[in-house]
Amino acid sequence: MTLDIGQIRSEIPTVGMMTYLNTGWSGPSPTYVVEAIEKRLRYESYSGPTTTEVLETGIAIRNRSKEAVAKLFNATPEEILLTENTTEGLNVVLNGLRFDAGDEVIVCDLEHPSVLLPAYNLRANRDVTVKIVRPGADPSPQDIVDAYAGAMTNRTRLVFFSHVQYSTGVRMPVTDITERAHAIGAQVLVDGAQGPGHLALDMPALGVDFYSSPGQKWLLGPDQTGALYVRRDRVPELQPSRIGYAFAESYDLKGGFVPARDDIGKFMVSTTSMPLRVGYLAAVERVLELGPGLIEARQLMLAGRLKRALSDTPGVQVLSPLKGAGCSGLTTFAVDGMDNEVVAGRLWSDHTILVRAISHPSAVRASASFFNTEDEVDALADAVRGLAPG
Repeated sequence: MTLDIGQIRSEIPTVGMMTYLNTGWSGPSPTYVVEAIEKRLRYESYSGPTTTEVLETGIAIRNRSKEAVAKLFNATPEEILLTENTTEGLNVVLNGLRFDAGDEVIVCDLEHPSVLLPAYNLRANRDVTVKIVRPGADPSPQDIVDAYAGAMTNRTRLVFFSHVQYSTGVRMPVTDITERAHAIGAQVLVDGAQGPGHLALDMPALGVDFYSSPGQKWLLGPDQTGALYVRRDRVPELQPSRIGYAFAESYDLKGGFVPARDDIGKFMVSTTSMPLRVGYLAAVERVLELGPGLIEARQLMLAGRLKRALSDTPGVQVLSPLKGAGCSGLTTFAVDGMDNEVVAGRLWSDHTILVRAISHPSAVRASASFFNTEDEVDALADAVRGLAPG
């Protein structure tokens, strides 16, 4: 079975106007996502947002979304919390775990601020020790595992890292790190911002305790959508930091109150946008229909093609892994003597190729999504050759 790239591209109007290689930041939503949002918005607005039928269909959308994400993650709906973005899910976990003074949280020097800053906040407000792992330049998966294992002690409470590093595209050896962490009694929280729609996912195989993800990147869904996976046996120990309508098994007006404990729904706070939820559902279901494994394979193929071309270009340094288990659909590169913002700007102004400038390291990042073509990645390589000093 193969992907019908022509059909896929016909559903994404953006690709007719530019070479879009920035899905790692935010993907262009296809027509089936936009139309689902528009249809639901009109339905709610014209039918009355609190009519019985509208409310019941909203519950059905939420339940169906949890089921779809559970299938995407090889998890159960009872382990899925629908969120508004990756960072919300990370904060649910970080603010819901108990930390004692002197507990350790381990992070990595390649991380996005959404990982580093919450960890630093724990250090500032809960007297937690934050250890920063530095695997070094061009680390192998074993180098990464060894770096994390070397930082772990009997005080390590949480190991916190991204599935794919946004900066260099390194795919982390999640299962091996998790096994080391669990062996000393630590838990594992993964930032899956670059996960769903990019990689085929299997939460039991990864072994992680928590995995937070977005809808707007590789899934090509709308902003303000995402999902948090919490392993079933971890749900009771995770306490909500924000309390809403779902945080009670029972209560009365005389002060009686039994808090919810075992249901992941205890983290739901307030009303959410069903039009956005249905757009997210459409995006997830389409990825499931196409096949996450096929999508991952195509993205790895395109990124590999781009990395080979750039590696052969004098004056260009590829900072992402060139081969092996550490590869992803992200390719980070630098052009000798040129500022990263200038390179990204020139690619856009001169060639209508959209990529992203990265600050740490100072480089440019291209995201090879399944809707991209071989001709598009070749065009990027040719455009970079035109900028390189060699």
